Amino acid sequence: MELKVQCERQGDGWLIAVPQLDNFTTITKRLDKAKELVESRAREVYGTELCDVVIKVEAEMPGIICDIESAQHKMLEASRLQEEASAEIRNVVLRMREQGLTMRDIAVLLGVTPQRVAQLVPHDVAA
Repeated sequence: MELKVQCERQGDGWLIAVPQLDNFTTITKRLDKAKELVESRAREVYGTELCDVVIKVEAEMPGIICDIESAQHKMLEASRLQEEASAEIRNVVLRMREQGLTMRDIAVLLGVTPQRVAQLVPHDVAA
């Protein structure tokens, strides 16, 4: 069961509302405590085991939530690009080795240490 937990910042705490749990509302200082409160209430209302409850926090913080989502999207994109770049550089190093370049020559061309080049070369080709 997935429960959508609506969280709104109020003063130095959070107003928590869960319409799916008989319009359950509560106040907590920290969001991590909200999860425990909602799980406890779900057990009371539905008799549901903890492993059967998925809590989806939806915070009301205009402007900030959009910024969080944008940053998370950029982080995912950066991770994808990093993986793509790593695969490409390993391919380039392999092709240079196949053409007979030494680890030191490759290191100079790439602007890295020979040790880093060794990490990029498959072990069966490094010799």
